[in-house]
Amino acid sequence: MKISVILPAFKAEATLCGCVKSILQDAPPGLELILVEDGSPDGTGRLCDELAAGDARITALHRPNGGAAAARNTGLAAARGEYIAFVDADDALLPGLWQAALPVLQAERPDLYGFGVQRADGVLECGPAGAYACPGALGEAELGRLLVDTGVLAAPYAKFYRAALLRRQAIWFDEALKVNEDILFNLHFLAVCGPLRFGPGAFYRYCNEGAGSLSRRLRDDLLAAEAYTRPAFEAALAAFGLQKDAAARLTAQRRLHSAKAQFGLLAGQKGRLPLRRRRQLLAEIFAVPNARTALLADYRADPNRLLALPYRFCLRLGLPGLLAVYCKTKESFL
Repeated sequence: MKISVILPAFKAEATLCGCVKSILQDAPPGLELILVEDGSPDGTGRLCDELAAGDARITALHRPNGGAAAARNTGLAAARGEYIAFVDADDALLPGLWQAALPVLQAERPDLYGFGVQRADGVLECGPAGAYACPGALGEAELGRLLVDTGVLAAPYAKFYRAALLRRQAIWFDEALKVNEDILFNLHFLAVCGPLRFGPGAFYRYCNEGAGSLSRRLRDDLLAAEAYTRPAFEAALAAFGLQKDAAARLTAQRRLHSAKAQFGLLAGQKGRLPLRRRRQLLAEIFAVPNARTALLADYRADPNRLLALPYRFCLRLGLPGLLAVYCKTKESFL
């Protein structure tokens, strides 16, 4: 069985060799590893060529910088495997994956095979082990956990996608997005997905503590990205066969999750963001149903009661402008 692993690489000199080694360890003879150097300004491109020259299973592709979505699309266009997997250059596959996954892929031919993720912060994310006729068979609660609360079904890593389904449905990453492009890709796939299986065990090491991690840098597009991808989210839920009330609850859950994530960045990360934009974002967060209530509950449970007091005050009274000023002023102490 031929499997294609697509690995986008940008400023990856420090981690690329270790990542590639983890993928090739005990890999099947039919493995195709596609390194996509995304216009990196350092020596990543040279390193990709060196790795490809030393192993016939590796192909090195080079493209102008376009971001992760564009790099993955370049890899998809070149991939020839029956199944396709994505690995980020600062992550790694863990020993035992190929022995666990290959027999299932060969015997059952599911449209999607997922496996567990060990995050660098110690959190373990896994799907419910077993076979399912379609995503809708997981049920509302599991879909909420896998699609909203974790990256199990939202992220492109820790999965094998049936390539024929991707090609037949012309599913690609949206290169206009800089965040949630992976979720959108999965939503399009899951909407037409048939049998899926989650294997036991965690075989993907996810580095979520680097400077580029979504939770460690200030950005202001999480709410807009959620709104942009919401129609696809709702369409996928409808394709799963969920009742309207269940679909509405999951959509609300996702809106709230995005609002809390954006609030966390505004409250905890330093960055150049104008005061007006901060106030606008906080006002939008406050307008999301149940957002203030959920955030207030979190800050009431915060053991640092004195530090949490300004947030509690502004959340309770609904004062996005004052909170924007406080967050902006607090930056000098971060």
